[in-house]
Amino acid sequence: MKQQIKKEKPHWRSRQAYAQTMDSYRIMNTASELIIADVSRRTAEGQSQSEISRLVGCERSTVHRWVTEGFVRENTSFRDMVRYLDRLRIPLSAVFGTKDELPPPSPDRSVTELDKAVSATLVAVAKAVGKDSEGIAREVESLTVPDIDALLKARDPMRTSDFYRICKAIGVSPEVILSRALGISEQPE
Repeated sequence: MKQQIKKEKPHWRSRQAYAQTMDSYRIMNTASELIIADVSRRTAEGQSQSEISRLVGCERSTVHRWVTEGFVRENTSFRDMVRYLDRLRIPLSAVFGTKDELPPPSPDRSVTELDKAVSATLVAVAKAVGKDSEGIAREVESLTVPDIDALLKARDPMRTSDFYRICKAIGVSPEVILSRALGISEQPE
C-alpha cells in the first residue's frame, strides 16, 4: 500500500512575491504606470475624464479611479491594457523598455502613398471650407489637436473611424476624398 504524501500548498504571500518577479507582472506594472502618467498629463492639460474615457474605450468611472487611485487595477486584462496603450498612443517599446529588440511595425501600420494622398486631400478640402485642426478637434471628440495634426500630416496611419469622423467634421463625403486621393496616388511622379 502506497503512502500518500500530502503536499503543502505555498502560502499566498509567497505566491504573490513569486508573481511579482515574473515578466508579465513587470510588463503590466510598467504599462499601468505609463497609462496613469499619460492620463494625468491629459487631465493636467484640461482634457476631461469623459473625453479620455471615450478615447480609450472605457467607462468614465474607470478613468476617475485611475486618477484618484493612481494605478490600473490588477484584474485588467492584457487585451484591455494593450487597447489603452494603443488609444493613448503609448508605444509598446516604452512598455518593454527598448526599441531595438521589438519587431518592426507590420506593413499595414506604416503610412502608405494613399494615406499621404488622403491626408493631403483632407487638408486641401478643410482649408477650402475654412476648417483648421482645432475646428476639426472640436467636432471629433475622440481626437486631440496633436492627433489630428499627425493624421493630416500623414505622420500616423489613419484608422477608418478617424477618417470618417474627420470627413464628417469637415463636411465632405468620404467617397469624394478617397476618389480624389486615389487619383493623386496613382499619378506617376
